[in-house]
Amino acid sequence: MSLRLRKVYKIMKEKGISAFLITDLLNIHYLTGFTGSNGYLFLSQGISFFFTDFRYQEQSKREVKVDKIKILERNFFEEVPPELKSEKELAFEEHSLTYKAYSQLKKRLPGVKFHPMPDIVSELRMQKDEAEINLIRTASSITDTVFSLILNFIKPGMTEKEVALKIDFLIKEKAELSFPTICASGENAALPHAKPEDKRLKKGETIIIDIGASYQGYASDMTRTIFLGNCSKKAEEIYKIVKDAQECALTNLRAGKKTKEIDALARDYIKDKGYGKFFGHGLGHGVGLAVHEKPTLSPASSETILPNSILTCEPGIYLPGFGGVRIEDLVLVKKDGIEILSKSPKDLITL
Repeated sequence: MSLRLRKVYKIMKEKGISAFLITDLLNIHYLTGFTGSNGYLFLSQGISFFFTDFRYQEQSKREVKVDKIKILERNFFEEVPPELKSEKELAFEEHSLTYKAYSQLKKRLPGVKFHPMPDIVSELRMQKDEAEINLIRTASSITDTVFSLILNFIKPGMTEKEVALKIDFLIKEKAELSFPTICASGENAALPHAKPEDKRLKKGETIIIDIGASYQGYASDMTRTIFLGNCSKKAEEIYKIVKDAQECALTNLRAGKKTKEIDALARDYIKDKGYGKFFGHGLGHGVGLAVHEKPTLSPASSETILPNSILTCEPGIYLPGFGGVRIEDLVLVKKDGIEILSKSPKDLITL
């Protein structure tokens, strides 16, 4: 049995859970190695069952590390496997199981008492092991390389879409995209999650580039803001505020700190400079198998930052009609400090 499964069984024992149905595919991947699109993990009395369909019969033999693999002829919820029917109680992932699927289970398991469970596997996923850290390092290194190459590609008159497509191509030469690339220029840079448009790049504009590679399933995430042509004094002022706010947070980012405390350091700095209402998203988020996972750095989060967690630190200022600035680094939190995995320069870049 893998160390990860042993940790889940330990939590189940502590909570008095005898049977647990896991339906979140990322959690299943984390616990079993499965990379397909249809699978269910069932843990009961120390025995692990993996259910999938014919498409993944051979793939599951190669990837999945559990006690028993079962190939289903019909939909899991239309014909519930007999292994579940002998249970008196069943815990399930409340964030993952749909109401329709839950209703089908209730109908087909009339004598079973159901217990919704918080996402305990995502809690485990927060602390990365050495292999995971190395994969994210590689993904981050690919991201840095692509960013350096794109600086030589960007020219006035190009469209945001052209830049984004070039980034996508460069990433896919070595990895996969961890999320849709963002290239937002001018007034579009005031949209934190802008989609690349046919808008052409103009001199004097800010350009936010948010990119990430996914290497062997593990994501990276980085944002840089660059300037095309001369940078206005206002844009330069905003850039410095964002950069200093990030540095304030990074200087204090340590294992054992509360996420909202770190968020407040950057947020209060930006507020003191008069731009508080223009920084409306959280300071950061965990990164791993998903590009957005626990923990969350925001005013509403009270999570504790754990050693061996990897998260982003990404303050920003977004001014409608003018543009925006965001600087985002990927950070490994160690027992005795931090390591910034994003190596791309953060000094003001003018093309």
